Amino acid sequence: MASVHESLYFNPMMTNGVVHANVFGIKDWVTPYKIAVLVLLNEMGRTGEGAVSLMERRRLNQLLLPLLQGPDITLSKLYKLIEESCPQLANSVQIRIKLMAEGELKDMEQFFDDLTDSFSGTEPEVHKTSVVGLFLRHMILAYSKLSFSQVFKLYTALQQYFQNGEKKTVEDADMELTNREEGERKMEKEELDVSIRFVLFSSREEEVSCSGPLSQKQAEFFLSQQASLLKNDETKALTPASLQKELNNLLKFNPDFAEAHYLSYLNNLRVQDVFSSTHSLLHYFDRLILTGAESKSNGEEGYGRSLRYAALNLAALHCRFGHYQQAELALQEAIRIAQESNDHVCLQHCLSWLYVLGQKRSDSYVLLEHSVKKAVHFGLPYLASLGIQSLVQQRAFAGKTANKLMDALKDSDLLHWKHSLSELIDISIAQKTAIWRLYGRSTMALQQAQMLLSMNSLESVNAGVQQNNTESFAVALCHLAELHAEQGCFAAASEVLKHLKERFPPNSQHAQLWMLCDQKIQFDRAMNDGKYHLADSLVTGITALNSIEGVYRKAVVLQAQNQMSEAHKLLQKLLIHCQKIRNTEMVISVLLSAAELYWRSSSPTSALPVLLQALALSKEYRLQYLASETVLNLAFAQLILGIPEQALSLLHMAIEPILADGAVLDKGRAMFLVAKCQVASAASYDPPKKAEALEAAIENLNEAKNYFAKVDCKEQIRDVVYFQARLYHTLGKTQERNRCAMLFRQLHQELPSHGVPLINHL
Repeated sequence: MASVHESLYFNPMMTNGVVHANVFGIKDWVTPYKIAVLVLLNEMGRTGEGAVSLMERRRLNQLLLPLLQGPDITLSKLYKLIEESCPQLANSVQIRIKLMAEGELKDMEQFFDDLTDSFSGTEPEVHKTSVVGLFLRHMILAYSKLSFSQVFKLYTALQQYFQNGEKKTVEDADMELTNREEGERKMEKEELDVSIRFVLFSSREEEVSCSGPLSQKQAEFFLSQQASLLKNDETKALTPASLQKELNNLLKFNPDFAEAHYLSYLNNLRVQDVFSSTHSLLHYFDRLILTGAESKSNGEEGYGRSLRYAALNLAALHCRFGHYQQAELALQEAIRIAQESNDHVCLQHCLSWLYVLGQKRSDSYVLLEHSVKKAVHFGLPYLASLGIQSLVQQRAFAGKTANKLMDALKDSDLLHWKHSLSELIDISIAQKTAIWRLYGRSTMALQQAQMLLSMNSLESVNAGVQQNNTESFAVALCHLAELHAEQGCFAAASEVLKHLKERFPPNSQHAQLWMLCDQKIQFDRAMNDGKYHLADSLVTGITALNSIEGVYRKAVVLQAQNQMSEAHKLLQKLLIHCQKIRNTEMVISVLLSAAELYWRSSSPTSALPVLLQALALSKEYRLQYLASETVLNLAFAQLILGIPEQALSLLHMAIEPILADGAVLDKGRAMFLVAKCQVASAASYDPPKKAEALEAAIENLNEAKNYFAKVDCKEQIRDVVYFQARLYHTLGKTQERNRCAMLFRQLHQELPSHGVPLINHL
């Protein structure tokens, strides 16, 4: 549930994608790299329109913004970027810089004097208020403020910068000649703007020595870009270690840079580092207060605002790591300060987190409804929508009808579209996918998951990044993988999981979702294949990610290995725990496993009350698929008790939802059970009618065998062909009987024999 409220984290850096920081004494200064960029701009202005093609001009324009905003890079890398856009201009820039570096100091002086000519005339080359114009004016102003000694040092640095670039160019000459053709083919396939930005930022570790401390604008751009990537596409951000190294470098030159501490907090959250994330968060609010940024913007209230949001973020951090007592104490502090300051927005955030901390209580829905009403009253659509979706999730677990839940989500979607809350649109669709799966409607769940994937593939963020690395995207892909695996499409499920692993590396914050999904699919395949030792080895990984799921799977393995007493003990403990935490879906699954354990222990009468309890819960909470599965188990219990006619009538009630939305394995079990009931009912029929019933049973067995073959369930296929051989023998079809008997023998030698006899007499 807490995942729905992940977006409540206070993120002061991201206001329209801009970092608000003014902690540097100097906004910008002249460096050798920026002189090289100024040479590029000057050459672009001097080059006529006919000399450069339209496509090259477009590439150069796309190159400019990251060059102006990004950190300093080596001269050889700058040459390479310009050459990829316009080879002719790259040669001109290289010659111009060489003449300046190998000339005299007056050449650099003359160059800056000539820059002012760009703004002169009735039709100037550069407008003063444009991005390029502002950059030129900043550089001219910064250069004019330098003393003579500083100018000399700058010129010496330019010469050193040029010499280092020349050495690098000579070293790479041989390698570039051999790889030139391959590099050109690669660049044709990639988007230019993506390659530019990641050339600038992917190898930042190599650039520290040449760049030195970043200017304010460079630091702002770096922090805003990395914060945006962490939110939207974590794989394209710097690795946690590299990013932390860059942040430490920033903080070394300015320890009071508050926003760098906040990005360090977000970075530490990626690797689940409790101590470092808490340390960075507290440092952020300490620096925010010390620099006076809040007080300047909010008057006397700024100090108190920082304190209450510090406490609120600390509560959210503790809640994320499961420290609920510490989270509650921090939240109480935030509420106290917010009430003293009469800050209704902060109080609404606190109210939402109060629900997250107390959602297991029976009266938590009252708190949530109050939160939604207050959020609407104070004009907070984001919080109101999160509250509605949390309320829908709670009502789904309480067994409300699907039409009421979808109506509520429709009202929430209206808020999203009205206020352009694209992130919450994705969460809403992922929520619908989960609700349809909970209610057993796999077709509808598949439709919603594909809708989310299609929407995200069309929504582009900055720098060619697709907003498809959010939690909702991961949830939809996991549902998609599980739905394909249930239908026996394991190759497709593997492709989806492969895509998930690329999108969400193991060190990312949402990687646990696909890890659990992958382990569950592998477990089911091992159980279907009769490899119980392999399934048992997977239980440890599942337990580490989800303890309840792990204990349940352990009981299933023990049951398959005929360790009935151990399995029964585990199931009873798990049942008590799930009833306590109100995990109804798992309670029903445990009851079904307990019923199977009873009839495998030759106690079918003991299974009936357990199955009736499971059926009552399924009906109460409207879990249609689990209800149909429970009815199938009841029919099997009636078959074992010798009343196949009633079992067959029960099957006709439950088989339609199974065949429409069920997993392939459940479809096969249903058809197998129908065939067994038909055979058992035909025992008292006349010979012609009995033969007709047995023929119908054989057709159902063929269908069941096809279902089992899709999921490679050899144990069930063995039971089916055994049953078919017996039926063919009764009908006098010797050839078909021998074929089935041979197949049974092959499978029986390969697999161990477990369970009760399938049939005692025909």
